[in-house]
Amino acid sequence: MNQTVLQWFRDNRSRLWVFLALILVGILCFEAGLLQGRIKQTTPLVLSLPSPQEGTSLQTPIAPEQKRETINHVEPIGTKNTSSCVFVGSKNSNKYHLSTCSVAKRIKQENRVCFATKEEAEKRGYVPSCLK
Repeated sequence: MNQTVLQWFRDNRSRLWVFLALILVGILCFEAGLLQGRIKQTTPLVLSLPSPQEGTSLQTPIAPEQKRETINHVEPIGTKNTSSCVFVGSKNSNKYHLSTCSVAKRIKQENRVCFATKEEAEKRGYVPSCLK
């Protein structure tokens, strides 16, 4: 048995040196990484999201430069300027949506009804849909 093991080591000597060299390089790289990590101590990156305050909605942000007066009116049906619509309904339906909702974007221009507030839409008989 000893003779077969010695013979195997003699036959595979060059492969063993390559294997041992690879193991040694791997260990050295690992240790270098650990050493570098100890030297370069950085503070961890912490991400925090602001909590939504009472009465604000994350879905319909209003730019600070945009005045409230520009969106406090109902635009007539079929108006081409729908940039000031916060809530959008259809004249063929009784539901209203946020203007950013995918359903609202599919409403044809001639069927759109714009609302500035939820109360305004509900006063005209519309019920909420896709509002979260």
